[in-house]
This record gives sequence, structure tokens and C-alpha cells, in this order.
Amino acid sequence: MISFQKANTVHDMKEEFEGSLIFMTDPICSWCWGTLPEVFRLQEIFSERLSFDLRCAGLQVGSQKPLSEEHIANLQILWRNVAETTGQKFAFSLPADADFIYHSELACRALQIARRALGAEPWQVFHNMQQAFYVDCRNLGDLGILFELVSGTGIDEETFMDQMTSNDIIETTRMEFDWCSDLGIQALPSILLDLGTGPKLVAGGYATADVLAPEISGRLNTH
Repeated sequence: MISFQKANTVHDMKEEFEGSLIFMTDPICSWCWGTLPEVFRLQEIFSERLSFDLRCAGLQVGSQKPLSEEHIANLQILWRNVAETTGQKFAFSLPADADFIYHSELACRALQIARRALGAEPWQVFHNMQQAFYVDCRNLGDLGILFELVSGTGIDEETFMDQMTSNDIIETTRMEFDWCSDLGIQALPSILLDLGTGPKLVAGGYATADVLAPEISGRLNTH
């Protein structure tokens, strides 16, 4: 069972922290699902020194067609590789909904709404989204499911549905995609560290907390 650290509030870097660790990720990124327990371990290790921020890069944004059988087969091979490497659980199946489209923009919008509702980074919501997709085969393009996943933030359904199609949330979500893209980092997930001079890459792709923690400690102790 994962022990969740209380999320850090989304403001400018707090004075009590030495910097910010950024998890560049996406709700439907399988390697991100595999890496998430390692990020939670880092939260436990560095909870007094770092804030922890989620940044969603977006996957298959703009896709409007169902996946081909070949694409599905390739994804299942990838997921088995992630499961064998990381130990994370997978159902190895996509949602059965006839209208399922493999893209993450709606889920990323829902995370923006959850962030605002909480006034904090929505780590628990993000975990629940990934688990819903990869373990429970739930459709993260279904607004009803997305509301269910964010309802613990206290937002009501009418407000959630209105915000999901608002220009403000759409623009904010796409600005986050652009922020990730502008860094020029291709791998998801990526771990970045910002010690006051902008985000610097720590690791691109899967890495364990045992590998990441000494590197992060070294940077904190020398900056």
C-alpha cells in the first residue's frame, strides 16, 4: 500500500523548501505508472527539503480515431515490459467502451480542475487516474468517470462539467503541454529538479528511488 504524502500547495516556491522536484508525466503514460511508486518514495525521503510538482505533457493529444489492432498489440507488449521491470499491476487491456479514444487531454484538464479545487498538487487524483486506466480498464475520456475520480476534491458535478469545457481550463492545460514541450525533453516520465535557476533534468525514463535519491541529494548539497 502506497503511503501518500500530503500534497504541496501550488504557489511560488515555499521558503522552507530548497527547491522543487518536477514529475513530467501523463495519466496514460505506462512508464509513468511504473515510476509513480518511486516518486512517492522520493516524497518520503525529501519531504522536508523539496516541493513536488506534477506537469502533464499530454499523450496522443488531438487523436480522434480508435487504435489499430497493431497499435494495441504494441501497447500490450510495452505494458508487459513495464510490469516486469517495475512490478506495477496492469490489466493488459484497454477500456471496452465502443467510443474509447486513446488520448489524455480530457484527463489532463480534470487534473487542472482538481489542482484548483485542492489548492495543491493532485497527487492522489493522479494515482487514482492511472490505476483506473491501467488496472481497472476505465475510460479516461469519459466525463462521468473523470468526475468520479476528482469528486474527492469537493467539487460538484455541475461545476466540474462546466470547467471541463471552459476556455480557461483548456488554455491552462495546453500551456502545461507547451511548457513540457519547450524543455525539449522527449522521455516520459522525466524527473527534473529546480533549485532556483530553472528545471534541470535528473532522469529521463524509468529510474528507481534508490538511484535517484543520491543524485538529488548531491545536487541539493552542492547548489
